[in-house]
Amino acid sequence: MSYVPFARKYRPRFFREVVGQEVAVKIIKNSVKANRIAHAYLFAGPRGVGKTTLARLLAKSVNCLNPAEGEPCGECENCREIDKGSFPDLVEIDAASNRGIDDVRALREAVNYRPLKGKYKVYIIDEAHMLTKEAFNALLKTLEEPPENTIFVLCTTEYDKILPTILSRCQRIVFKRAGKKEVLEYLKGICQKEGIDYSEDALSLLAELSDGSMRDSASLLDQATAYTEANITLESVKELLGILTKEELLRFIKTLLESKVREALEFIEELYYRGFNLEKIWGMLHREVNNLILFKSLENPETVLEEVELYEDFKEVPLESLLYLEEVISRGGVDARTRDALSAYRLAVIKSYLIKDILPLSRLIEGGFSLSSAGKEEETDPFLKEALSRATRTKEGGKTVFLFSEQDWRAIQDRLGELRALHPDADFRPLKKKREDGRKTRRFG
Repeated sequence: MSYVPFARKYRPRFFREVVGQEVAVKIIKNSVKANRIAHAYLFAGPRGVGKTTLARLLAKSVNCLNPAEGEPCGECENCREIDKGSFPDLVEIDAASNRGIDDVRALREAVNYRPLKGKYKVYIIDEAHMLTKEAFNALLKTLEEPPENTIFVLCTTEYDKILPTILSRCQRIVFKRAGKKEVLEYLKGICQKEGIDYSEDALSLLAELSDGSMRDSASLLDQATAYTEANITLESVKELLGILTKEELLRFIKTLLESKVREALEFIEELYYRGFNLEKIWGMLHREVNNLILFKSLENPETVLEEVELYEDFKEVPLESLLYLEEVISRGGVDARTRDALSAYRLAVIKSYLIKDILPLSRLIEGGFSLSSAGKEEETDPFLKEALSRATRTKEGGKTVFLFSEQDWRAIQDRLGELRALHPDADFRPLKKKREDGRKTRRFG
């Protein structure tokens, strides 16, 4: 028998084997148990998270000869044929290559035939967003009132491209990315079944690189197994894929934040000459800087970030420095698409040198400095500098508050977002108007 890749070999055959899609599984299982099957479903979510797999499990469960609590038995003739891909009442259509109105017309004609072996005839339309507008319109009436015992499942990675008229005719189920821990356990299970030796760090890196996609993680494991001869180590994975671990990326970020340009440039050069994937590394670098910004900005970052303990060393880094670094790295990634990538990344590293001159507004105030005397005056935005210097400063709940005159407040309205992003530890408000002795004359203060 020919070799079967891990992504196909370990595709879930039962609902209980699906990882990371508890909501979707519960909806489908309960629908099958209660015999409340919708005539059309839309499965939307990132690639490789189980949309087509769950569509096949739906077809399997509604056509199983011996179902139990919504689960297919996996042993009857119908279940075995669906697993093999030879069940006549399960039709899978690739909308990327069958996207025209003629293809949909042929589908509409075929729908009129009753199921040959099973109770339901199930049509799975993959990459449904690739259908043309004319094809979608031709499908509308069939989706709304399909023949009895017919189920449509539209799978898409681009939910926003599905026409509203189609959405209104489908029961929508949104799939999420699997968590890193879930992917890691999935990979460990494959390794144990296949007798593959591995290090925890190596599988952790593969899980991180899969970006929540179970299929991608299995494919990466397959590739790593072939490269390492079933002995997967962290170094071998890094060498194979040409990438860095999260710890190495954070060390590089620290180098940039400390304005150690020469050291950072030497590191980039070394990666380039060793054949590492600089584009991939730069993308991972951007993501980690964004994670650090979230870590600094959120009261409970562990609710949205994994492995927050790795970011503890950055607690004292000013948010302004991270925001500037994010802008530099983002610009470098854009420039790399239109010019020599190495040159773009070098320039971005050189720009990071200016981080050392960034001083948070809170430190200026606490240190008793005026805005004009701190750092290089020519590097301060003249408009904002003047407005801030005229504002009245006060403290409220441990937070510095700047109170602007009516004229300055109107003038800086378009820049408020910029001020708040750069100085989240300060507040900006208009000075309240007061009346004295019933007179109409207004005084600010």
